Amino acid sequence: MSKDRLEEMSSFFNSRADIYDINHISDIDGGIESKNILATFMPMGTERILDFGIGTGLELVEIIKRFPNIEITGIDISANMLKKIGERFSQNNIRIFCGDYLKLDFGNNYFDVVLSSMTLHHYNHTVKLDLYKKIYRCLSETGLYIENDYMLSEHEFIDPQKQEDNLFSEYEKLKNGQHLESSTYYHFDTPCTVENQKKLLLSAGFFL
Repeated sequence: MSKDRLEEMSSFFNSRADIYDINHISDIDGGIESKNILATFMPMGTERILDFGIGTGLELVEIIKRFPNIEITGIDISANMLKKIGERFSQNNIRIFCGDYLKLDFGNNYFDVVLSSMTLHHYNHTVKLDLYKKIYRCLSETGLYIENDYMLSEHEFIDPQKQEDNLFSEYEKLKNGQHLESSTYYHFDTPCTVENQKKLLLSAGFFL
């Protein structure tokens, strides 16, 4: 598939489930360590986590080592990805839901940790803010949200905001050019600036 042809989100990931682990580790700065390190941010005593956009569950390896009795709820839009989790962690306390996490209710005041890893760089500010509010509500009083994702910073770009604007503009241009449904999400990377990420989280109720 050409880079200038958008694919519907679930179709994109379902068709790449068998190569996802290899490509994900090799293409991302930090490799597998970018997944393994997430367990170290989780506070002692963590009992229940929500991992949305869980994919094949690469980050769960170290999490389960550190918290062998942890209750994990995972959500992903790709059924083929979730099959990999079943093969890898068949003996662990993992509940898996196949669906669009943007449309699901996470509940209230339940999870000790909510985790997202390399999944939110496909969405705009409005979508992210709505999701962050849901995350905030589902966390326990002392709960923690951990996000591991692409962001645009001044270390990489002279004008991160201009880069963000260009990416969102290109995404809309491709959708319009292919006459795609505006209400459907397609795979295209639209990371936000670090400053915009902070503003969105603060608006949802988090403190940094």
